[in-house]
This record gives sequence, structure tokens and C-alpha cells, in this order.
Amino acid sequence: MSAPLTTATQVNQAQASVLTQTTLDATMKRPSPATLVNTKKRKLTLADGSELDLNGSLPITADIMLAMRARIFELEDQLAAQQVKEQSSERPAKRARVSSGAENASGDVSAEAGSSSAPSKEDEKKRKMQVKKILDRLKKDCKAADVKFQGSPKTIKFDEILEFAEFQALFGGKGTLIQPTPQNKPTSTVTIIHFNSAQLVDFFGADITKLKGNAWTRGGGPRFAKSVKLGQCDLRVDSLDINYSKNGMKCTLKFEVDDASASGMSGCYGPSARRSMGFWF
Repeated sequence: MSAPLTTATQVNQAQASVLTQTTLDATMKRPSPATLVNTKKRKLTLADGSELDLNGSLPITADIMLAMRARIFELEDQLAAQQVKEQSSERPAKRARVSSGAENASGDVSAEAGSSSAPSKEDEKKRKMQVKKILDRLKKDCKAADVKFQGSPKTIKFDEILEFAEFQALFGGKGTLIQPTPQNKPTSTVTIIHFNSAQLVDFFGADITKLKGNAWTRGGGPRFAKSVKLGQCDLRVDSLDINYSKNGMKCTLKFEVDDASASGMSGCYGPSARRSMGFWF
């Protein structure tokens, strides 16, 4: 038999009963049985092994309070264990997703690298446009007022700004590579390429053989004659030297151009030209 309760204990239990009853009324209200089908039975096991139906009226006793407290602690422990389990299972899954994403990214880079090895139609179109741009610049400079073909080759020089990938797409594998090579400055960031006349035709096409310029007589001589413009003449491009700086992205093109019909004093330099220079032969 349990010991008799003191007055203070009785007061505390009464206050706890009021508080518990209020809490239960607020949190455990459920729809009436008439509105539910197959209402789930909820039971609470007490310390003496008996079961209490939680759907019915609840007599507030010390045994019920102890049983409810034990059940609350049990549920809290189960919830904490479940959260730890879920977090542990999420970490490998997250690592697997990250690893899979990295592999996919690596595959994409490899695919891009593979596709870049074979130029696409768009890349080839860009290359042809760049070649045409250089050729148009050469044509324009050959006809410049200060470029006078007087029986000796002229150097036509200009610069282009190209990223390394653009330079490689344009000139890679073309002409004769002078630098860098295994024998000549293999680690240099400056690329030097030489084109002879045959390589120029292969690179630019037949249009490189159709350049025009202006032939002039040479000034000076015994009579201090002035240079005289003789007219338009066909030109011949003998060579091209390319100097490209990877760091500065500067590509310098130096063409050696001559009068295609000039041989010594012949071609554009006919008898009238020789007379204007004070020579009769």
C-alpha cells in the first residue's frame, strides 16, 4: 500500500491535474467518432502493465502522468535517432551527386576538347573570313600612295590582334615553323612561321597572285630627275614571315612584294621609264 500523501503533495497534484487537463483539452481534441471511419485506437501502457485508452476520458492520476512522461521521452529519443540516421544517409548521397556532377563536367570538357580537334563548319567559316581580311589589307596597302614599286621588292608589314586559339586555328600547321621547335627555343612563347610563294598560294588561294600596285621610276641620277608614276602593274608576293607573341596576342605579318613583270629594268620600267631616269640603253 502506498504511503499517505501530504497536504503539499495533494496541492501540487491538484495544480498539475488542472494544468494537465487544460493541456490535454487543447492538444488532444479530435473529431467526434461520428465523423471518422475506422478510428485508430491509441493506448498508453502504465507502469503496472495495464493499458489506458487515450480516446476515452482520462482520469488524471500519478501513474498516468509518469507513463505519459516516459512515453514523451521515448518519442523524443526515437526522433533524435531518426534525424541522425537521415543525416548520415544524406552525406554519401550528396557526395555521390557531387562526384557524378564532376564526372559529367569532365566528360563535357573531354567532349568539347574532342570536338575542337576537328574544326566545325562555323570555325572554318571564321577562318576563311580572317584569311580574306588579311588579304584585303594586303591589297589595300600595296596600292597605298607611299608604296612605290621601282624595280626592287617592297616590305608590306602590318599587325593583327589574335587570341592564341584564333592564331592556332588560322596558322597552325601552315607554312614552315621556325620557332618554337625541339631544336629552336622549344619553350618560347613567340611563334615564327615562314611562307614561301607556293605556300602562300596554298594558304590564300589564287587571289594572292592577282595583286596590283603602282610602278614608279627612280628619282635622282645625273639630272636629279623626280620619280614619275608609270601606272598600275601586277605584283608578286615572294614570301611572308609571321611573328606572333602569345603573351601580347600580337601577330605581325611581313610580306615581301615585288613587281611581277619587273626583271632588272624591264617590265613596267620600259624605254620611257629609262629615259626619264636619264638612261638610254
